[in-house]
Amino acid sequence: MMKNISISQIKYLIFILLVYTFSSLSGQTLYALKIDRNIRFEARDITASYQPRLVMGSQQALEFQSVVAKFLVKKRAVEQDLSLSPNAKYDLLKRLSSRETSEMADVLESYRWQEYMLIKPKIQPVVDPPNLKEDLIVQQ
Repeated sequence: MMKNISISQIKYLIFILLVYTFSSLSGQTLYALKIDRNIRFEARDITASYQPRLVMGSQQALEFQSVVAKFLVKKRAVEQDLSLSPNAKYDLLKRLSSRETSEMADVLESYRWQEYMLIKPKIQPVVDPPNLKEDLIVQQ
């Protein structure tokens, strides 16, 4: 049995869909605005570093580059945040790197994604903060 849907319910659903669509687009637009020329060049260079091992087609390489650029914007924001301690920055950069890896699963086929995960630490390492080892020592 199908329920009768009123006009006001349809209008409400359309409104919710529009709000969701525009909020998604504005978030993407924000990153697009923050991706400057230097980030585009860096994303292109990083993509080129992966290319010999991943052998992506041109469209896939562009998608890959776009994800890299988006995360470079986020990485720069963390690196430039003076309110974060070195360990907090390291933690956030590790999380960003992990999220970038997860997003690449949508761009790459599984066999390419597996290879990407193997070579990513060499191409895009997250550098340990200088005093991380000191924080790991347990004092008695």
